[in-house]
Amino acid sequence: MLENIRDTLSDTVCKHYDEAKTYHDGKWVMFEPTDTTEFSDYIKLLAIKRKPNRK
Repeated sequence: MLENIRDTLSDTVCKHYDEAKTYHDGKWVMFEPTDTTEFSDYIKLLAIKRKPNRK
């Protein structure tokens, strides 16, 4: 969960996450990188992303 790593993420990434709409299957957040400063945050988010429920 993001809450477990929130203190390691940038304020911009946290704000983006907080403003994202919550759907029945979680939040969908779209990032538009303009430079590489937040790439490590994106990698952390991808690492905790829940796998889809495929039957």
